Amino acid sequence: MDNLILIQSAVAFLTGIVSLFLMYRLLHAYLQRVFKLETMNTAYATFKAGVLIATSMLMASVIGPGINAIRFLNQAGVNTSTISSSVGYVLIFMLIGMLFSFMVIAAGIVVLFQLTQVNEWEEIRKNNVPTAIISAALILGLAFIMKDHVASVCEMLIPYPALMQIR
Repeated sequence: MDNLILIQSAVAFLTGIVSLFLMYRLLHAYLQRVFKLETMNTAYATFKAGVLIATSMLMASVIGPGINAIRFLNQAGVNTSTISSSVGYVLIFMLIGMLFSFMVIAAGIVVLFQLTQVNEWEEIRKNNVPTAIISAALILGLAFIMKDHVASVCEMLIPYPALMQIR
């Protein structure tokens, strides 16, 4: 069982590192290409920080179901088959977490940026920090609202045994 705890910790750490690195690189490449934002811009850095925190929150919500899958699938003992199944579930949960992260970020940007009279990208390009803070706060708020639902989506995929229904 001690080895299982080490595996769980490694899975949580690797999930966090990989997901945050991917989100940072994809976001940075997209924003640089499309909006030509400067890297030495406080508003841009503030916005990216909000996106990374939102991603962290959503990815943290898939760690619990991933750990549950590892525990459930390795109850009878740890072997190559159960470990590979566990890794498969963790990878699927990571994919779900990243997908929801992209959806939350995109929805936050589209909703906020379409509902206001301000061109937020232009304001961020001009280093307007309050605009970046409000944009990041909206994305963080959506991530906070969605985190439990992302965990529920992952949890429902674990092949728990059916429980007997008593009427």
